Amino acid sequence: MSKKIEDIIPPERRRSIRDIPIPEGRRKSDPFSPRPATPARATARKAAPAIRIEEEEESAVPVSGRNPDFPRRKRTSRRRVWMAAGAGALILIFAVLSMFNGATFAYVPKSAALIFNNETYTAHKSGTEGLFYSVVKLSREKGAATPAGGETDVERKASGVIVVYNDASAEPQRLIENTRFESSAGKIYRIRNVITIPGKKTVSGVSQPGTIEVTVYADAPGEAYNAGLSDFTVPGLKGTPRYTSIYARSKTPMTGGLVGKEKTVKAEDLARVKAELQGALKDELWQEVQAEVPGDFILFPSLLSYTFEDLPQGAGSGDNVTVNARGNLYGVMFKKSDLAGYLALKKLSVPKTEPVEVPALSSLNLTFAGTPPADLLSVSEINFKIVGNATVLWLTDEVALKADILGRHKRDITAILKNYPTVASASVTVRPFWKSTLPAESDKVSIKKLSAQ
Repeated sequence: MSKKIEDIIPPERRRSIRDIPIPEGRRKSDPFSPRPATPARATARKAAPAIRIEEEEESAVPVSGRNPDFPRRKRTSRRRVWMAAGAGALILIFAVLSMFNGATFAYVPKSAALIFNNETYTAHKSGTEGLFYSVVKLSREKGAATPAGGETDVERKASGVIVVYNDASAEPQRLIENTRFESSAGKIYRIRNVITIPGKKTVSGVSQPGTIEVTVYADAPGEAYNAGLSDFTVPGLKGTPRYTSIYARSKTPMTGGLVGKEKTVKAEDLARVKAELQGALKDELWQEVQAEVPGDFILFPSLLSYTFEDLPQGAGSGDNVTVNARGNLYGVMFKKSDLAGYLALKKLSVPKTEPVEVPALSSLNLTFAGTPPADLLSVSEINFKIVGNATVLWLTDEVALKADILGRHKRDITAILKNYPTVASASVTVRPFWKSTLPAESDKVSIKKLSAQ
């Protein structure tokens, strides 16, 4: 069969970019072109298929060489770490706070104002009703060297301080002026003024005699009456039961007795030295009495009285002599709780059954009404005036209050306080803060009294 020419020559067709061969150098660097299966590569594929898989995975990694999901996974991991750390810290904080559990009950006491404008009140030394007071007495001696201005003839009696005891009766015993006291050596000394010895009393089941200090003077001048410490009887009571139950003992030696010449001090020098001694004695006595007043008592400076005595002068060095003086302090003391209750009763009609206190009693000015008593030890009552302002506080039984709030919920406190009218307001803080019930243990609950101001 004869062939046509078109059967021998293929028809011409248009060339495409796909028909253009890729240069050999370009083909090696192209990651998407299939690699020729050379014998060596085929052998490698069969021997290590894992490597082939790895190469194929690497071929899927972008040109940058990093997995696009890696930053997201890293941020998520860090967030989880921080969340775990925060949760751990919270657990630790809660555990620590739970170890320090406790509660504080803070309250403001009921209060009222006390205003005084020279009102007069009366206090008694003893009795069953009203306000009572005690008398404190201190004595101190002091001397000062002073130039002598000459000599003079003197006849002076010895003197000294004795303590007189009343173990005869619970009633005060009165001794008249010039009452004699006889020393164990038979020497007679006398008091110059009337004295009243307080009655004996019983303290903690023990009977204690009443006492008073007084200065006695020798019955005659001269050095023969200068003597040391001694016991004394009262000759005027001889033959009575009181002879052995009213007696005295020396507090200081008997000194100053002299008949003869003695150096003297000029009048102007003597007046100056006496004033200096009295001022110094007053300051020293005030400091001493403040230190001796018990903590539950109060002593007001305006309810003090001072007396001073001239003592025999002593020999000084060279041309000097020693001028001596004795100072005596008498003061009125009140028990703080008694005075607070009395003032609350008088000004506010607060019943005695309601215990109160006046923390700032010292801010009040108490003075004697009229002329101060000449001898506080001999009088049985005093009248005084008050000027100033203070605040009275009602006292709360904190022991009972604590027992009532232990283990109770905070919402129960309001109902509990209805039994405590002495509490004006209160607040409760429980630790840790998420708890609402107070601990049942007493040592974990504290009671705090706040200022009423």
